[in-house]
Amino acid sequence: MNRKLNLAIAVLLLAAASAGYYLGYDHGYEKAAGGEISSFEDCAGRYPVGESYPRQCWTPDGRRFVEDIRGDGIACPADAKLCPDGSYVGRTGPNCEFAPCK
Repeated sequence: MNRKLNLAIAVLLLAAASAGYYLGYDHGYEKAAGGEISSFEDCAGRYPVGESYPRQCWTPDGRRFVEDIRGDGIACPADAKLCPDGSYVGRTGPNCEFAPCK
């Protein structure tokens, strides 16, 4: 009988914790904690930052913010283009276009 009571208490505690998370976090916790996240700086102030270059921050709802390392408000994607000679080039310039192949 004691084992059944312990199991029932554990199930109730798990259900209460799940309900608290759902009601408290998924429904407005972010706004109550200081406003909407709209930049890397906002995200980095609340959530862990990935060790990459440039640094990146992900919110629990899956949004990704990339640190502006250029200083002009533009952060280019960190992808690369394969050139015909086998080398790679990255994006550059104000429009984040791929650099020309050599």
